[in-house]
Amino acid sequence: MNSSGDSTGVISRSANRFFVGTLLSRATGMFRDMAMAFAFGTSSAVASFMMALRFAHLLRRILGEGTLQPAFAPLFEELRKNSPSDACHFFRDLSATLTVILTAIIALSMSVLGAIIVYSDVTANNKEVLLLTILMLPSLLFICSFSINTLLLQCERSFLTPSIAPVAFNVIWIAGALSLRNYHASIAMPYLSIAIILACLGQWLVTLPRTLSFYRAHTTEALWQGCRIFSQQVRRLGKPLALGILGVTASQINSAIDTIFARSADAEGPALLWYAIRIQQVPIGLFGVALSGALLPPLSRAIKQGQSQEFTQFFRFALQRNTTIMLPFTLALILLGAPGINLVFGRGLFSDASTTGTTWCLWGYAIGLLPMTLVLVIAPTYYARENYIVPMTASVVSVIVNIILNAIMIFYCGWGPASVAVATSLSAWINVAILTYGLRKHGGVTSFYDAIRGTRRLATATLWATMMTVVIATLLFKEPTLGLITGQEIVHFPRYFLEQLSYFFLPAGCFVGMLFLLTKKEDFYVV
Repeated sequence: MNSSGDSTGVISRSANRFFVGTLLSRATGMFRDMAMAFAFGTSSAVASFMMALRFAHLLRRILGEGTLQPAFAPLFEELRKNSPSDACHFFRDLSATLTVILTAIIALSMSVLGAIIVYSDVTANNKEVLLLTILMLPSLLFICSFSINTLLLQCERSFLTPSIAPVAFNVIWIAGALSLRNYHASIAMPYLSIAIILACLGQWLVTLPRTLSFYRAHTTEALWQGCRIFSQQVRRLGKPLALGILGVTASQINSAIDTIFARSADAEGPALLWYAIRIQQVPIGLFGVALSGALLPPLSRAIKQGQSQEFTQFFRFALQRNTTIMLPFTLALILLGAPGINLVFGRGLFSDASTTGTTWCLWGYAIGLLPMTLVLVIAPTYYARENYIVPMTASVVSVIVNIILNAIMIFYCGWGPASVAVATSLSAWINVAILTYGLRKHGGVTSFYDAIRGTRRLATATLWATMMTVVIATLLFKEPTLGLITGQEIVHFPRYFLEQLSYFFLPAGCFVGMLFLLTKKEDFYVV
């Protein structure tokens, strides 16, 4: 009997709460990116800002949710099973330890980067990136503190608060971008970097009341009373964190290198990739991250309680649900990428060339949508068993493949920034292949292939719906996607809002209608 109260229904409801909050966060995030595109376009200064933001938050996934989630949840559930008070103290000590570590890292990094600017002969573009990185580095403390609070709240089945917290981040960013829109981008970016710090602070503060409420419900001690840096329980995270950090560090360094490759291909490359990945991250954030965040705690509880049947059931449910959602989304991103980007960003300083470049980058990312979300679902099955070696190996190998592909496609083939997106997607397929192969030793591989076989009819229907929509949209609506696919050099996109709406929603309506005509309800809810 499942004494923890977990079930596929509970996971689904948790994911739905995550979905609702994330939907609001993604909506405001889209308005944030629209404000950036309108105010500053894809200029070189904006590309420098986006590179600096990525560098400043390089440690977010290394010391935040990327490695802490798989290491935190199993240990937290083990401690809570014996004593909720001990689990509270573990969370408190971990938060204090990471605060000390992050403060030292931030101070050291700012000093080193400042010395490079003063004493080294760096180019003007590189100096701009370094300066913006220094300005944004303090925000790392708040964004990682938010990540720690999120891990606790997810274990408490509180998914709405952490998923809606980024709304505060986005609203502050939007306010900063719009207030600076009349300034040249090179002048505005340093001030916008200060706004990023305030945005990260606001996001963390949203989760603070619920976090403190949980703490006070299980212990009478003050938050600072008896706090121990590097306590015994925190040190128990050493091994899983070391393995996890190795894999995530490789991934984060890879992301930073991606921006360098993109900058080498085109001065605006990082900006084009930024806007493209914002679109691609919508289904990942709404569904993939939601399922992953809702899945890991019940998987960990099932393992701790020896419930292998429930473990397999939870995994299979999440895998099937993810696959049936992401197959249509993948082709929808390709089919509706150009009109969608034009609808969202196509105004102000975001030109036709910006729309075209961003579309190619989005198509590159689209082919990796399914494997990227599959990794989010498969990896927790390893983490719940406290097996960190296989995910780490898969991550490192995929990073190496990605770097090699980038080097070949940019420096040898001379392709543009879109090749960075393609390399990222291909390396994601390598990652999921390694994780899937590893399931043979740990069970669940039958469920994986059953899920794939169960979605063949949906995949076929989606492909037919896409091809028919392309033909209809090109003949009747003069939609420009086919022109891009066939290599047309100059593609003009409508700039009037109502025309942009029709260019997007007419083919979108055609695609959705065709899809539902060719499928049955059970195709979307494989069990």
